[in-house]
Amino acid sequence: MASCGDLPTMESLAAAALLRQYLPDVKVRFVNVVDLFRLVPNIDHPHGMTDPEFEAIFTPDKPVVFNFHGYPWLIHRLTYRRPAQHNLHVRGYKEQGNINTPLELAIRNQTDRFSLAIDAIDRMPKFRVKGAGVREALVNQQIACKQYAYEVGMDRSEITNWKWPF
Repeated sequence: MASCGDLPTMESLAAAALLRQYLPDVKVRFVNVVDLFRLVPNIDHPHGMTDPEFEAIFTPDKPVVFNFHGYPWLIHRLTYRRPAQHNLHVRGYKEQGNINTPLELAIRNQTDRFSLAIDAIDRMPKFRVKGAGVREALVNQQIACKQYAYEVGMDRSEITNWKWPF
């Protein structure tokens, strides 16, 4: 899991916590990107990383679900020609939503904790079948959160007051 931005980072951490809660066998690495220019090769920008540094953080062979507060194509452009760039699966702003709660907007853009955790499960062959029940539970939680926000006009307190549990 990787993220950039305050709300995407909170939702990504919550997704990682859900994965750890429901699938204790899963190993999740979390990367929070503060300086986007670190994603660029060092020959193109002074803040950039070398390819070995990039691979050490994002791994050469594991899927990375990257939650971003902007347009997903920006992350793809910054990581263009990087080793294993095809492993980056960026979630970000899709111009979906209106006057919503923060979680409703995240759900519409598939940047919420439930969508991210489901995306991670779908990308790990070991958990595609084993995680089917977890996937369904996460979809049901997402639906319940959307319904609550629709009826009450705000997100549930366990969403707005969420803290890292570990």
